[in-house]
Amino acid sequence: MQRNVSLDVLKLTLAVIVVISHAQVLMGYSDLGYQLTVEGLFRIVVPIFMMVSGYFFISVIRTKSLASWLKKVVSMYLFWMLVYVYFWLDIPAANSHDLLRLLRVAIMGYHHLWFLSALIGAAILLYMLRNFSMKVLLVWAVMLYGIGVSFMYAGNYDLFAGSRVDALLLEAWPYRNFLFFGFPFFCIGYLLRSWEGIRQLDRRYYAIWSLAGALLLLGESYLNYVSLEGLPHFDMYLSLLVFCPGLFLWVSSLHVPGDSTSLAYYATALYFIHPLFISLFEALSYRPGNMLAFLALASSLLAVMLLKGSRKRLGFAFGG
Repeated sequence: MQRNVSLDVLKLTLAVIVVISHAQVLMGYSDLGYQLTVEGLFRIVVPIFMMVSGYFFISVIRTKSLASWLKKVVSMYLFWMLVYVYFWLDIPAANSHDLLRLLRVAIMGYHHLWFLSALIGAAILLYMLRNFSMKVLLVWAVMLYGIGVSFMYAGNYDLFAGSRVDALLLEAWPYRNFLFFGFPFFCIGYLLRSWEGIRQLDRRYYAIWSLAGALLLLGESYLNYVSLEGLPHFDMYLSLLVFCPGLFLWVSSLHVPGDSTSLAYYATALYFIHPLFISLFEALSYRPGNMLAFLALASSLLAVMLLKGSRKRLGFAFGG
């Protein structure tokens, strides 16, 4: 099976970044380094994963095979929610707040599984809007992402301090969801595949585009670092709209043909498995930081290699 190996290498690299980010590499070692990487550059992971998914979603739209695509992704979501059920299925107190929280987690996903929930919602929405022009879709994508970023910035900068709105915006789910985060990048990935002209540029332009985006992202992260006390938590940056498409186009333009299904498996499996090992080592009293990142990454990679033989039986769990 011929694939673009460069994209699968990118996905595997991003999966490694996810592991060390969730283990909070550099925590306690360098505040600025942590801010510019884990809370800065490493925020490209979910947007690019969404863009890759949107890029290949064009085949679903052309063949009108949304039902089969949904069956595969929903099966993945249900399987991994079951794997992590111990961590999220509390027996709630008899009050509406706990019941609503439990329902929200069940629908929007536990921890890293919010990605699958957002992916499902983004795909359904794009399929519904598929007959709109590329220009209209791009406007919707940028506008929705801008709203999400506004929510996150308003929460971090306490623009509604002391109000219920402020408490709501300090949580992630109002903006980190399919509408304000998933759909914009999923749609951009689809548009990059649909717009032939954007993929015909010289590779050097993509490199310059990526470099400019990376500098913008570092600058935006640094400005938040100096403006807010402590280490501000940002999932979304405006500059991701510049950096992520540029990096994606540059990597895809390398186009190394080959059979890289194993790399794709490693990337997917690593993404879904790693929180188990982070939780294990935290239970053994390892604190967030470099050692936890190393142990979690090494253990997750070993587990992924051991599970490779079961890939056919568990193909639905890894997107196979």
